[in-house]
Amino acid sequence: MQSLINLDQSLFLLINHLPHNFFLDSFFGFMTAIGFMGLIWLMIALVLNLYYRKGMKNLFKELILAEIFYFFLVELLLKNLSARLRPQFILPRTILPFDLLQGKPFDLSQSFSFPSGHATIAFAGAYILGKTHRKFAFFYYLLALLISFSRIYLGKHYPGDVVAGAILGLLIGYLSSLGHLSRYEKS
Repeated sequence: MQSLINLDQSLFLLINHLPHNFFLDSFFGFMTAIGFMGLIWLMIALVLNLYYRKGMKNLFKELILAEIFYFFLVELLLKNLSARLRPQFILPRTILPFDLLQGKPFDLSQSFSFPSGHATIAFAGAYILGKTHRKFAFFYYLLALLISFSRIYLGKHYPGDVVAGAILGLLIGYLSSLGHLSRYEKS
């Protein structure tokens, strides 16, 4: 087990210590911001609903259901069961370009690290939107990957947190859209 933790920490430092400059910090900061609580997926769903109208009415139900699954499973249950501290509290060399809120009431870095909530909801959203709107599925998964990668680059999660979050997100996306899969297969 210790060898897996060491590997996770080494991969974290490798990614977190990639070059940091205004452009990269801003780009990945933006990716993290749009991924917060899955808001980007709801915005995309709104645009799709306005543009297509037909066949998109269940999209919001599925995304909201995914948000509920994510909140209870990840934020309330798994993070508290694992109680894994974020990298900044374990690895003193962690680069934190946007730690302006540290110690403030809205500082989310005080929650535990495993699994990554951003990765979970990102991959749940990508799954749901990809099933509904297949011609942009690659874009949705790329966006989920960038949001998830940003969490490591910005020093908030280990790679293992992100991988576990992505797997959970795909499962949550699948479960959230179970009742409507046959409809997607036809379109």
